[in-house]
Amino acid sequence: MTFRLVIHVNDDSRERLTAAINMAYNLIDVVGERDVDAAIVFNWRGPAALLRGGLDNYTRERINELLGMGVRVYVCSISMRSLGLRKEDLIEGVELVDSGVKKIVELQSQGYAYVKA
Repeated sequence: MTFRLVIHVNDDSRERLTAAINMAYNLIDVVGERDVDAAIVFNWRGPAALLRGGLDNYTRERINELLGMGVRVYVCSISMRSLGLRKEDLIEGVELVDSGVKKIVELQSQGYAYVKA
């Protein structure tokens, strides 16, 4: 059985980012990397949590590890524009999507469980 999970982050706080990372890690730890198909979607103020140079080494390493395990990180282009951010402002490995809400709805329609960080 594959566990499909979409984690939603709409705040730029360190606490929300840590919660999202921990949720992904916890699921992978419990069911195994092969049985997890996970994505983290950042919108509203969430993209600001992923600013290049804004993360400590430990958090950046954890995100890189999740990316290496196949966890996808999506960032809302609408939110990026409203925050005055460009893709170059963000850490490497994230994927811009036209709308964070649209991406969440798409994933849910594909059977992903929704969790709010």
